[in-house]
Amino acid sequence: MFETGAIYGWLAGVLLIAAMIPQQVRLIRVLALFAGLFAVLHFAISDGLGTGLVLALAFLGINAARYAQLVRRARSGVMTREERELFNHVMQIEEPAQQSRLRDLMIWQDVPAGTQLIEQGQRDPPLIYIASGRAEIERDLAVVGECGAGEFLGEMSHVSGERASARVTVTQDMRLALLDRDALGQLARSLPEIGAALDRAFNRSLAVKVMRMNESAR
Repeated sequence: MFETGAIYGWLAGVLLIAAMIPQQVRLIRVLALFAGLFAVLHFAISDGLGTGLVLALAFLGINAARYAQLVRRARSGVMTREERELFNHVMQIEEPAQQSRLRDLMIWQDVPAGTQLIEQGQRDPPLIYIASGRAEIERDLAVVGECGAGEFLGEMSHVSGERASARVTVTQDMRLALLDRDALGQLARSLPEIGAALDRAFNRSLAVKVMRMNESAR
């Protein structure tokens, strides 16, 4: 019994490592589901009803719920108001299949005022789309501007590969989407039309920020 439990434990560990490799959120969830299942079997055989089994069951349950949510959303094809605004107006991507690919690469969050989103000099800062709320942009301890709904954060670093040029702090409760930088870059390379749409959206966002900073300077 111990040997069987150990095999399940090794399988769970391997699958958890494998889940870190793919870019598609759905595939990550599937691998995590099987890792959780083998972890449950491992602890059930090796330790019986203990803390390890409880944690493994919680891990399995959370991943199962998240995977079911992804499947339901993909089947329904129903987008939230924020997603429609992002795809149809900001990115100007109307192809449903392409929109579905992009939806798998983002996580929506509600962030309270006072939260620091990006630190100046940060390597590989997050790529963020702001659906609502506002944030303050600070460079070298001086406020140089702000940003709000319909704009991106971290797009300059995403394009240039450089460190973050400013600190960004939420000043008004924010609804945002975190985009997977690496997966988005891979998708843009494989689908040039998405890459072009992203470039246009990033350029518009940067232009708005530059104009706002120039006005503040005057």
